[in-house]
Amino acid sequence: MTSPGNHILPHYDAALDTIRTRVNHICGMLLKHMTVLERVISGLDRDGANSIIADEDPLNEETRQVLSLCASALTHFHPLGSDLRLVIALSRCGDKLHECTEEITGIAKHAKASIRHGESLCPDIVLPLLDMAVSEFRDAARCLETQDADAAREIRLRDKKLDKAHRKALALLVSPERESPPSLNVNLLFIIRSIERIGDIAKTIAATVVFLKEATDIRHGRDKQPL
Repeated sequence: MTSPGNHILPHYDAALDTIRTRVNHICGMLLKHMTVLERVISGLDRDGANSIIADEDPLNEETRQVLSLCASALTHFHPLGSDLRLVIALSRCGDKLHECTEEITGIAKHAKASIRHGESLCPDIVLPLLDMAVSEFRDAARCLETQDADAAREIRLRDKKLDKAHRKALALLVSPERESPPSLNVNLLFIIRSIERIGDIAKTIAATVVFLKEATDIRHGRDKQPL
């Protein structure tokens, strides 16, 4: 993220840098896991799924540390104005990154179960949806790092396309016109739902960037009055 400059409290600057570093690290790890998910879905990579599952606890601990550091910053430094918004924004994102970890791990677990049972993961349906969600999350993480509110607003508009693609994917799974239609695979339904949730998380992170830069809450549709 961008440097906070020379704050009146150097220790506060150091605390924020620590939180930023952890948030950036978590985002990077989640993006790596999303890349592995593409291999899991396309190549039935059970080892890749296992590697994601193994990282669940360490990533959850990282997000807990972000939330703890944000709480500590509020307690020790009592920030106001834009400084307060920054800590709140980082805390919100830490919470959403925890949710994203759960969704990615859930996809890996359900994919592993499908591979074990010899069930189709329908990559022709799932991968385009996953690509959209990954792109949205990657851009949201970049907006958070650069604090680009305009780009963040665009991400929220893109999420509507992901929602539409999610509904279409569900319809395709049960389409009678599909060649060799798969039998009902509950794991696959959970995978598609989690992919849509990753898009929702990216949308919330994007809204948090707007809140940080403009003191405006856009999480629930139309822009609200500045906070």
